[in-house]
This record gives sequence, structure tokens and C-alpha cells, in this order.
Amino acid sequence: MTDEKDRAPEQLVPLDQNSEDAVEDADASAVVDPDRFGRVARGAVAAVAPDAVPGEGKSRHPRRAVIALVLVVALVGCVVAAATYGAELWGGKSVPYVVGISQEAAGSKIRGKGLAVKVATVASDDPVGTVVRTSPAAGTRARVGSTVTVYVARARVVPKVSGLQLGEAKKALRESGAKNFSIAYVASGAADGSVVATEPAEGATFQASDTITIKVARPYTVPYVVGKTEEDARAAVAEAGLVASVTYVNSDEAAQTVVAADPAPGTTIEKGATVTLQVSAPYPSDYHLLREYFDYKTHVTEFLKGEGFRLSSSSTGDGGVARVLYTSADKGNVTVTDTPFSHSFPKGSGTEDVLASGAPLPGIRLDFASADLPENAATPDESTVRQLADLCGFTGMSQTLTQDQAVVPSNLRKSSARFLCAYGEMGDYCWSVLVVREADRTRAAATCAPKSLYDAYDLGKFNNSVCDMIACVDVYG
Repeated sequence: MTDEKDRAPEQLVPLDQNSEDAVEDADASAVVDPDRFGRVARGAVAAVAPDAVPGEGKSRHPRRAVIALVLVVALVGCVVAAATYGAELWGGKSVPYVVGISQEAAGSKIRGKGLAVKVATVASDDPVGTVVRTSPAAGTRARVGSTVTVYVARARVVPKVSGLQLGEAKKALRESGAKNFSIAYVASGAADGSVVATEPAEGATFQASDTITIKVARPYTVPYVVGKTEEDARAAVAEAGLVASVTYVNSDEAAQTVVAADPAPGTTIEKGATVTLQVSAPYPSDYHLLREYFDYKTHVTEFLKGEGFRLSSSSTGDGGVARVLYTSADKGNVTVTDTPFSHSFPKGSGTEDVLASGAPLPGIRLDFASADLPENAATPDESTVRQLADLCGFTGMSQTLTQDQAVVPSNLRKSSARFLCAYGEMGDYCWSVLVVREADRTRAAATCAPKSLYDAYDLGKFNNSVCDMIACVDVYG
């Protein structure tokens, strides 16, 4: 057994607080195992918990309180600053929103903020006298006593552009707010290409969305009128600053169509010069063609005079309708009347061309010359009336009537006259051809009128037949 004093003495080393072998439980006290050592080793040091570090808890709490106090004071300062700024107690005054109100009302609101007002006008589509904008803009902070410019609407006005070239005129109009243009070239003695007028006229007010028509000068030139109607051609020549003269010519073109012009279209001439228009004759193909008279009624008198007829009587009847008698030595008589079924005509004393003046043509009658009558006219049959119907250009024959078939009303007195009447319809028109043998005389007549002419008569007395009415009134009336 080894002597106790021969043993090497054990070394007791204090535990470092930062050592991995230090006690993990900071709240526990270090204990020396008495079974092992029997006594506390000299020099051993007990582990101390972190909270037990001298002076550490006392130094942290006051520092946190100071930081919190500083933050609260800063927040309160910001709130107070924002509130006082919003209340305009400092930092100037906000320019009020005044767009759309009157100049007077806007000035009152702005001056109420302690700001000065300056007024300027600007062309605008807004109501005249109302505010369009401000400078500075609404909501801007401005120093008390500083000036706010108020822009007030005034009407847009067409500027003076006469005499300018087209490009210059457009520029001036755009500067006035115009956006839309149309160009119209007009005959003028002004310089070719210069502006002679605008529509609306200079000085007139307009909206930016309006179209401004710019009228530009061009030399006086014969317009292109060949193929136009006489009426349209006359209007075009007049618009070109020229005078139209019309000559009617025979042509295969439609009636009243311009077939030529002299000077030729496109020719440059002086203002007020005469342009002769050659127009396809607006006349019936033949004076027998009664249906065509309704297509050329304003030219009937002119046409018949050219055919050798004389205007013997001219007047107007009920409703202003024309009542005109044309007579001739060898072509029979033509009557414009509202009673074409009657062979009697109330002559007037007038000789004015009422048809040319626009009086309506209600119906027409041709009393044939003896030279037009067929050889068998004294004993007429269907071939007789068909021959005369063909001469007048009538088609669509639907009825014939003799004196033996006619229903004569009680107010008419039947005579010994013998007749044959034919009736037909062409669209909205109806026609008749009547051949009458009275004693030793034969006569014949043709009529044409709108079917509506007979709507005003009581056809019940005539077996509800227009043919009966025409024959009975003509022969027995």
C-alpha cells in the first residue's frame, strides 16, 4: 500500500464562466461533491448566474425610457405641425378651386384667402365669363399677398383671313382654335388660290369642334354641265358667276339634258359672260302624243307654238288649274282643262302662259283635224278607234262603247248621234278616243288625264264606267 504522502496532489482549477463546461443553469449554485473531496477545495470559485452580474440591470431600464420619451415628443411634434399646416397657420394659403364659376365669384374666393387676383382672358369653348384655369393651379400653397392669375373664357372668333393664301389662312384659324376645315373653290376676280371668304364669316363666333369652310378664289371658268339636267346646268353656270342661255335641239338624249356648251366646259372667261347650253328638246315627240304633255307641262305652250298652234285663251280654274285653248288652221285644237271629256270650252280673254308659270295641268284633249280621220270614220268600227289610239301613242285599250250600249243618265237627253268610244289605261293615266257621227258631220277627239281626275265624279250614273261618262257627256251633254 502506497503511502498517502507519496500520492501526487490533485489540482483544483476554477471553472471559467465562458467555458463550455460551465454549469448551463444560470440560476443554480456551483456545488463541490463532498464525497469526492470531503471538503471544499481551496481556491474553488462558485459559478455566478448572469442576472447576478453587478450593476447590469440598473443600467438598461433608464436608457429605454429616454428613447421612448424622445419618440413620443417627436410624434406629437409632427401631428401638431401637420394640423397647423392644414389649418394654414403657416406655410401660406391654398389656392382655391374656382374653375367653372364666374370671374366675380372666383375673385371673391381667392381674395378671401388673402391672395391678390389678376385676370386674363383666353379663347375657349366654355361659357363666356367663366374661369377656365388658374396660375398657380388649385391646391397650390401660395404666400399670403402673392398674386393668382385667373384665366376667364372668351368666345372663339373667326379671324380675318381674306386675301391670305390657303396655308396661311389655315394657320391663323388653327391659332384661333379651329380644328376642322373644308375647302370650297369659288369663281372670283381675286388672285387665284387666295382666300375670299369663310363660313362662318370673319368675326363670327365658333366652337373648336365646328367646321370652318374656307372659300378659295379660282378664275371664272365654264363648268362641266354636259349630261346634267337643264335646271342643274343653269344653277351651275350661275354659281360660276356666268349667265346661261339655252337653245333646244333635237337629240337622242333624254329631254332637258344638256348635250353641249359654248364656250366648252373648262374654258376660262370673264365674269358675267354668257354660256350657251344646247339642251335636248323638252317637248313631246309629236303633238298627238297626249300622255307626254304631262312630262313637259311648263313647255307645252312653247312646244305647240313651234308646231303651228296659237294660244287663243288662257286662265286658271278652281284650285288654280290651267285652262288653256290652243287652235290651229290644219291640226285641230288642243285644250288643257279639268273637263277634258267635254267638247265645250269656256273661253277666257287672257293670253298669259299659265302653264309656264306653274299652273297644274289637270287633263288634255285633242280635237282631231279632219285630215287625221280614218277613211271609215263615218261608219266607225274598232279599227277606226285603234288607228286613232295608235296615232296618239295610247296602249292598254280595255273597253269600247257604242250609243246602243251606253247608260244615259236622266239629266242628259239622248240624240240620234252615233258614236264609238274606246277607253284604256297607262299606269296612273287613262285615255279615250271618241268618234261621233252627227247628221252629215263626223268628228273625233282624244283625251288623257290622271285616273284620279274622275274620282271626284259620281260614276254610278254612268254604270260605274269612265268610258260611259266620257261618251255621254261629250255627245249628249
